[in-house]
Amino acid sequence: MRRFIVGLLATVGALTLIAIGGIAAFVASGPFAAKPLASPIVLSLDLRTVPSESRSSGLLRGGLFGGSRDIVETAQLLWQAADDPRVVGLFVDIGDESAGLARVQELRQAIAHLRGKAKFAVGFAESLGSGGTHFADYYLASSLEQIWLQPSGGFAVAGIAVETPFIKTGLDKIGVQIEGGKRYEYKSAPDTFLETGYTGPARQNLQQLLESLYGQFVGDVARERRIEPAKLRQLVDTVPFDSERARQENLVDRIGYRSDALDEVASRAKSRDLVTLSEYAADDSRPKPHGEVVALVRVSGAIASGSGGDSPLDDDVVASADDVVDALDQAARAKEVRAIVLRIDSPGGTYPAADAIADAVGRARSAGKPVIVSMGDVAASGGYLAAIRGDVIVAQPTTITASIGVFSIWPVAADLLASLGVKVDRLSIGTNAGMYSPFHAPTPAQSAAVSRELDAVYAEFTRQVGEARKLDGARLDAAARGRVLSGNDAKKAGLIDELGGLQLALNIAKAKAGIDESRQIEIHPFPAESERWQKVLERVLRLGGLDTIGPSLRAPREVRETLARFGIVARPGNVRLPPLPPLWH
Repeated sequence: MRRFIVGLLATVGALTLIAIGGIAAFVASGPFAAKPLASPIVLSLDLRTVPSESRSSGLLRGGLFGGSRDIVETAQLLWQAADDPRVVGLFVDIGDESAGLARVQELRQAIAHLRGKAKFAVGFAESLGSGGTHFADYYLASSLEQIWLQPSGGFAVAGIAVETPFIKTGLDKIGVQIEGGKRYEYKSAPDTFLETGYTGPARQNLQQLLESLYGQFVGDVARERRIEPAKLRQLVDTVPFDSERARQENLVDRIGYRSDALDEVASRAKSRDLVTLSEYAADDSRPKPHGEVVALVRVSGAIASGSGGDSPLDDDVVASADDVVDALDQAARAKEVRAIVLRIDSPGGTYPAADAIADAVGRARSAGKPVIVSMGDVAASGGYLAAIRGDVIVAQPTTITASIGVFSIWPVAADLLASLGVKVDRLSIGTNAGMYSPFHAPTPAQSAAVSRELDAVYAEFTRQVGEARKLDGARLDAAARGRVLSGNDAKKAGLIDELGGLQLALNIAKAKAGIDESRQIEIHPFPAESERWQKVLERVLRLGGLDTIGPSLRAPREVRETLARFGIVARPGNVRLPPLPPLWH
């Protein structure tokens, strides 16, 4: 009975998904379909939450209706709007002070391109920098032609701060020890468990990273707001202050409420109507590129082996190596694809999984398809390894990259259990059986074995980087040992080739594929959206015990009969799903 209930719930979820998809298709094509947009168009862009890197396939995150657009889609729409003669300007709501800086730079570049086509860009913020630990909101605002700040909001852009909790002392007190190790001294990710504070090398490396990021902020903002860099640093060091002081110091342009900013927009556009980016995306009249095909493959989230878990939300947080490799292989085989852009936003993952992606990149190049890497907010450790075999690596100046190193740690709670009167006995066969146990500390021989494994992985990692990037031993060692670098510093170290965003990567892909600079290209995602939704449905069905690809059908008869009524045919060996309606524009 329990199996039937679980299966029934999974079935209801799958049917709900299909029903909503059908409704969406009806709304998109029926009497509720979007009407053509009238000129002039002022785009409205809400950046109080900067778009994420990944395309959400989650049922609870707006994925069904495309309401939540990722950074790639958002930036591409802005680039298209720049070439649309109906679009006269842009109105932006500002307020995400903790957004990733590479995504902010992606938007800044798109806005600069739009402004370069003689279109205005006006922004409004209730306040700027109220958290006092980041500057993303003002960094984004500074790319606009005019910044409005609410009178009661104030200016508190205080710089950038990083805080790391160190819990080793607390773990020691409760009897939990952390075993394992790292390679080498700059690999600071596990230090929160291994140390009581920043180590000297970690402090030096992180401070250098912060100075690089802050230096870019000061340079860009000083240029755009026509303030001397030294003066800007001085102003930042004296915050917070009120809106009027911010205006007097030329940090913002106008003081007023959102309605006042909208009045300004209306006077410029001779219209009070705003068009959201979703409405613009749905407009069939907007300019759409047609031409040679460039594939877009994404690596978003921690890189893991396998093809994803059972949760329909897994795509948002985990980059499945199997899925990425399959997408690269498909793009390499597709005759219409002239080049591949590999978009990476990942803090790392398991070494074998990242290595598998790097191998797939190499195979795609061997098949004659140029592979250009475009890095997002972070492409570190395994995220960097996945990139190294690309023809060209492009990163934003603020992309956090490198972290060429490795660590392996696990907790051992033997003392904690003993203090509670719990004894864990063990039987084993094999000298190193259970060496990663959370209940028994490893023997000296086992610890030595772990150390040898770390040495081997680090040696192989650095060998691959050295060969791919053509770095000699000294230069490689100066960039490795676990150091994290900004995109600017990574270029100086020889770890990347170009500084820029996705648009630059696409332009390089065109050149590498021999496509004339004046010709347009079409960006085709791999896997296609329909395949992604197929996987979501398969995961939903697996939650109910229905094996969509295995040799046998495990769902109860009642579930199979219910599925059949909705066109889902379940037979031993396979499950055939009805075609899904398109859910995105």
